[in-house]
Amino acid sequence: MDTEDMKINSQLYEALMQKDDDKVLDICASIPKGPLHTVTIHEDTVIHIATYHKKNDLVLQLLNMVPLSDSHKLTWQNNGGSTILHEAGTNNRTVVAAAEMLRRAPMLLSMANKQGETALFYAARHGKTKIFKFLHDQVTKTNQGPDLKTFLLRDDRSTILHLAILSRNYWMCHEIAVKHKHLIHEKDEDGMTPLQLLSCRPLEPPPDNFFVRIIYNCMMILTIYPLLCYSYAVVKKTNKF
Repeated sequence: MDTEDMKINSQLYEALMQKDDDKVLDICASIPKGPLHTVTIHEDTVIHIATYHKKNDLVLQLLNMVPLSDSHKLTWQNNGGSTILHEAGTNNRTVVAAAEMLRRAPMLLSMANKQGETALFYAARHGKTKIFKFLHDQVTKTNQGPDLKTFLLRDDRSTILHLAILSRNYWMCHEIAVKHKHLIHEKDEDGMTPLQLLSCRPLEPPPDNFFVRIIYNCMMILTIYPLLCYSYAVVKKTNKF
């Protein structure tokens, strides 16, 4: 990396951190790669960083700066193999931007990082409901049966259900269990099924505030209990037959 690139990266990163969108756009307009310029030592582009920081409007403007003839370049992967759609999977504020990413580069949906995680898997790992629902809808529109495996299973055999449990998003866990029943039986590299993993996870301590604690307890009942009941019914039925 030469001195000029280091200067540009410093200016871009500073503008992004200071939420100076106009300056980010001006800098991108003045450099050859535009918003596809890599800013970090991990080879993240400007769009990667803006997406990670939940700047939906800025991301849309940056995407618009990429010529249609260069749409394939939106599939750039950083050192960890993550695409801009993976970054969208870390939050619920860039769902609109994620839709535009897929419109421009549909292949982003099936691209996996170095851990074997697609963007859908990434959303499950981060426990982000809105982006998970959006990506799940997109995946199931075009993939069914065996084709779904790459979206549901990671290289270490962990499933999106395992990761949703680890993220403590129990609503998401229930949705996954209902829509992908077979995942209830899948074992990760440690030989644990999702239910076994759930039984080992200590619940977060309830809040100190009395009224907030009541709401918290109700949420636990409404999310974990249906998940346990449904999963138990599936396991019992399978064992019976």
